[in-house]
Amino acid sequence: MDIGWKIVSAGSMAIAGMVASKAVDVGWKAVTGHNPPEDPEDPGVKLAEVLAFALISGALMGLARQLALTGASRWYGGNREVEA
Repeated sequence: MDIGWKIVSAGSMAIAGMVASKAVDVGWKAVTGHNPPEDPEDPGVKLAEVLAFALISGALMGLARQLALTGASRWYGGNREVEA
């Protein structure tokens, strides 16, 4: 068990998650003109909007996480197995 790799991979995933989350929020506001849905039980939020936001944010989070792990693996030593 390589503790250094665990720290590097966890840190890279945390940073990637924060960046992806901010990008999704800013992008959503730029496209729709309002803030992302936060409370699905809010009567002013349509189910389609909640589903679209969940799909988009989930896909971007997964992509950011995978890219961060791949980049961290290359930086750390190049011989790491990328585990999601």
